[in-house]
Amino acid sequence: MMYSFRDPFSGTCGALRERVLGGMRMWPVIGHEWAVDLLEHSIRNDRLGHAYLFVGPSQVGKHTLAKATAQAILCTSEEAPCGTCRACHLIAADRHPDVHLIAPEGASIKIEAIREMQHAVSLSAVEGRYRVVIIDAFDRATTSAANALLKTLEEPPGGVILLLVATQPESLLPTIISRCQVLTLRLVPVERVVDALQARGVKAGRARLLGRLSQGRIGWALSAAEDEHVLAERGKALDAVRSLAHASYTERFSWAQSLSKKPERVPAVLEVMASWWRDVLLIASGSVAPIANVDHEDELQEWAIRHDIGAASAALQAIRDTAWRLDHNANLRLSLEVLALDLPGRP
Repeated sequence: MMYSFRDPFSGTCGALRERVLGGMRMWPVIGHEWAVDLLEHSIRNDRLGHAYLFVGPSQVGKHTLAKATAQAILCTSEEAPCGTCRACHLIAADRHPDVHLIAPEGASIKIEAIREMQHAVSLSAVEGRYRVVIIDAFDRATTSAANALLKTLEEPPGGVILLLVATQPESLLPTIISRCQVLTLRLVPVERVVDALQARGVKAGRARLLGRLSQGRIGWALSAAEDEHVLAERGKALDAVRSLAHASYTERFSWAQSLSKKPERVPAVLEVMASWWRDVLLIASGSVAPIANVDHEDELQEWAIRHDIGAASAALQAIRDTAWRLDHNANLRLSLEVLALDLPGRP
């Protein structure tokens, strides 16, 4: 599932704060120290590979790391990425002439975007030693686009670095993966997320809540801290969870039909629903693992009494199955209708 979030590169002050946080040298990246170490070592020793694939959960910092890598490659300062030189500023603003950015147009990355990039990288770099290509959500590339890129990976032009970003690497061609250095990013520890939020001026209580809700997705936490709409949408999704618990079949079908008309909201709604039922399952099973929805702990305790482990586990699996079907192009409305029928009602 894909999400959009505000890039922490916007503004020099944000980058400066991240330099201090965690002692991560100059890289404006929260967490993923091992990946930064590897990339920095390769850049400093002039041993860059021609292609890297950043994979991991949605909003965990893959795009941020890719963009920081581009800055480190093209930065003109001895301490790269400095965040203040012309190259770093242009990359932060998506305006550097030697950095080619590709993102899905609509639902997918199309072959035209790959061909345009191939023409661009066939030319000499304008300002730096390299041309850098960042391809976001490459797991959403069409088959023809993926095959077109494969040709570039098989015969990489000199002076070109490809940085691919994907949430679901299993959907990529094995031949593409084999031609990239793969960096798998994990969820950022919640306490690290909380520290990052507080460093940005978020009050302690709110930072702790957002850190828990993020479940280690630093991008989600940053977005929620800066955009009240994110938590407002979460509230609407939680209202739907409550309503479905005692809804009739007709009301459940109506919910599925209504949500299917807003496909852009579906990933976030499913994330909230999964988070809720995961918390119910943790409490019902007596687990000591921390719950995410800490601001609704009393209500979750009540749900855990009403729904046994089996019901909570079945609900969570139904939500995950729905997400999987949608990621594999199943019919949206039909998938939501099946989910609505599978969710347990009030016992």
